[in-house]
Amino acid sequence: MLLGKGYSAGTISRINKKLTGEMKEWLSAPIDDDIVYLFMDGLNLPLRRFCVRKESVLVVIGIDSAGHRRILGIQLGGKESAASWREFFKELKARGLKGSKLKLGIMDGLAGLERAFEESFPRAKIQRCMVHKLRNIAVKLPRSIQKECMGECKGIFYAEGIDEAKEYFSRWKERWEKVAPAAVECLEKDLGAVLQFYEFPQEHWVRIRTTNIIERAFKEFKRRTRQMDSFPNEECCIRCVFLIAKDLNEAWNRRKLAKFDEGMNQLLEAA
Repeated sequence: MLLGKGYSAGTISRINKKLTGEMKEWLSAPIDDDIVYLFMDGLNLPLRRFCVRKESVLVVIGIDSAGHRRILGIQLGGKESAASWREFFKELKARGLKGSKLKLGIMDGLAGLERAFEESFPRAKIQRCMVHKLRNIAVKLPRSIQKECMGECKGIFYAEGIDEAKEYFSRWKERWEKVAPAAVECLEKDLGAVLQFYEFPQEHWVRIRTTNIIERAFKEFKRRTRQMDSFPNEECCIRCVFLIAKDLNEAWNRRKLAKFDEGMNQLLEAA
């Protein structure tokens, strides 16, 4: 159970009422415009309306200039469209996230999300998740060459810098284009966005080239809601996600991300 043990119906009602108040306060709380990196994704959870179906809960995690990460907001987003993300960003901006220090948005490649992000934060750049891109490439490869081709492809993302990464890509393309043109095209069309992290401090590369920060949070959401077949209504769904987000933020607030300070100083000085 999310609350840790069994309770009477009356106690559950009182707890839910208290949690709803805390949730509404958190969802409208001011956001310090000190966010440098923004991670965005949607978590599909079963929600009962007329029937049970999966709906996306939009989640945004920010890393501030001190190297602390925190969940900034959550919102039901239906099928995770450009319109739902646009509305979510509008709400976050109204709470104070103007993007004055925002340098990079890290996401999985959903076209609607990218459009909404570019419109909302035009000064920030976009990083496509390396892991998602590698999965997209892998499914376009014949099984007989998948291991070898993917092994070489991964080297592009572990180079010493952008020039070396582009050189690795050129060699990879030259070798595999004739036998796996769809796989090569899959990477080439998004090469700039997927290699964007190389323009940032090297100490940050391991954190910002993937959406792992938000994916790990989603694992915790799923673990703690696993026993629930579905959420009976929107408020219950958001309340449960809020409770887990609150716990994660409290844990994250006690420690900064390792090896972030030096790179952050370099990043802010270059601004």
